[in-house]
Amino acid sequence: MKAKYESLFKSLEVLNGALKGLYRSTIAFALAALVVLGGFTPAANAALFAKKGESLSTKEIQTLVNAGLTGNYIADTTDTLKTLREAINLAEDAENRAAVKTSARYKINAYVSRYRADREKSGLYSYTTMSTALNTLAGYYNGSNKRAVPAKVRDRLLQEFDRAEVALAQGR
Repeated sequence: MKAKYESLFKSLEVLNGALKGLYRSTIAFALAALVVLGGFTPAANAALFAKKGESLSTKEIQTLVNAGLTGNYIADTTDTLKTLREAINLAEDAENRAAVKTSARYKINAYVSRYRADREKSGLYSYTTMSTALNTLAGYYNGSNKRAVPAKVRDRLLQEFDRAEVALAQGR
């Protein structure tokens, strides 16, 4: 009787090993398919990084990824405020609305990414005020392109932008 169960146990071990191999093969095949098929699909924002007929230099790509931020906190904050004011005050039927929104999204992401980890800047009143406004605006821009910023929210954002500028001028 013991021999009967031992052979059954060995058969189960062999079956278990075969199933593990099958799982690994399936996962490897799925990953390979994703890599191959993913290589042929166009990137969502490829148009932002492509010039017609020529390739981009490393410096041009860095500028696009950094959304024009230089590392100078005051200049970057002022430039971000200017860009975002233009974006939220843009007419609903403007032809360049999608491009302006995309530019604003990149600017928001680059600004927050650059200064969030900087303890010296992230503790400033101007940064926390900007952060609040940027989070609110990002909620509208990242959710859907069809969703417009309501007038009440736009007015509050403009107030936050004004507060950030005053704090920036005061060095806070």
